[in-house]
Amino acid sequence: MKTLLLSICFIIMSGIISAQESDKIVKDTLTGNDIIVGEISRAGLINIGSWFNHEYSIYVPDSVVITKLAALKENLPSIFVVLGTWCGDSKEHVPHFLKVADLIGYPANKIFMVAVDRDKKAGDFCLADFDIQLVPTFILTSHGKEIGRIIETPTTTIEQDILNIITGQSPSNLK
Repeated sequence: MKTLLLSICFIIMSGIISAQESDKIVKDTLTGNDIIVGEISRAGLINIGSWFNHEYSIYVPDSVVITKLAALKENLPSIFVVLGTWCGDSKEHVPHFLKVADLIGYPANKIFMVAVDRDKKAGDFCLADFDIQLVPTFILTSHGKEIGRIIETPTTTIEQDILNIITGQSPSNLK
């Protein structure tokens, strides 16, 4: 019993350490400020600057759209987010996206985030197959296939653009 308990504690601690190690902090080549590259956790976003909590707290999503998304929750796609912790658009839209995800009860394991430097490099994570030109880029996938993406700035709001993609009503400027 003791061995089982110790094994469980080890697995939990390994997960916590891995999550912390995934947020690799480097210096921005332009400003010299700390940025994160590679796989990034929500904790990494929160810890890299006060901007995350500020944007998260002030964003008020459209409640009608939130209700619609929540009703579709079981069929929502996975979302791959490529962002820059140095990028103004990322600092605004990623906290907004995560607030929407929280409000609809979107499963955290369906969100994967990667942070890039100004050259759109993500450390050991290869982005070559994803054609990332601008950040943030939110790539929605279903059954391993891309069904749409939001590039840099939502056309309307992050929640409305996600709903539009899911329901097949994407405006022409969403990819």
